[in-house]
Amino acid sequence: MALLLPGERPRPHVLEAVLAAAIVLGLCAFGCATPTRTRRFPASVFESSRVETKGVRHAHHARGDESALLVERSLHAEGLRFGTDGSVRALWGYMRTAHEVVPPTEARAGDVVFFDTHGTEETLDCADHAGIVESVDGEGRLTFVEARGGEVRHSFVDPRRPTERRDPSGQILNSFLRPKLVSDPPEARYFAGEMLCGVTRVVRR
Repeated sequence: MALLLPGERPRPHVLEAVLAAAIVLGLCAFGCATPTRTRRFPASVFESSRVETKGVRHAHHARGDESALLVERSLHAEGLRFGTDGSVRALWGYMRTAHEVVPPTEARAGDVVFFDTHGTEETLDCADHAGIVESVDGEGRLTFVEARGGEVRHSFVDPRRPTERRDPSGQILNSFLRPKLVSDPPEARYFAGEMLCGVTRVVRR
């Protein structure tokens, strides 16, 4: 570096000025020149999100096989320890292999009833609805508890008179398990008695 004579001013170096300006601009561009701020959300925001997501999953699951879930909860409350995928088909498979299948005319309170609400074939497939027998009257009509349409219902099925809606006195023998639709085939079933495809009983070992 050259020595300055008395009265001389230092000459600015263009290259150094350009480099200094570039460094400053670079720091600003990367955010290093000014402190950054992190926006913090209250914990309640994340908590409510988790609760809402859990609720949606649960609601979706319940809509899938709500009748099976009702039956499984009841059986668990009675001390049975088993697990399925939550479907009626899986529940039917467990009950008929691990417990006892009984004739519908011999059903009693506490038995599990299975229905085929969508099939139109002569051979019923126990795969889409279930309930628990609540009581049996003197004529053999079963009152059963079921979950359907988001509600717990008390319904009726009469294995001896499966195609009759009411008896001569007006008493309901068989509940409707599905609505009548214009698009239904002629062989469609509607009464619980027509759809009853299996009755199982818990065997205590």
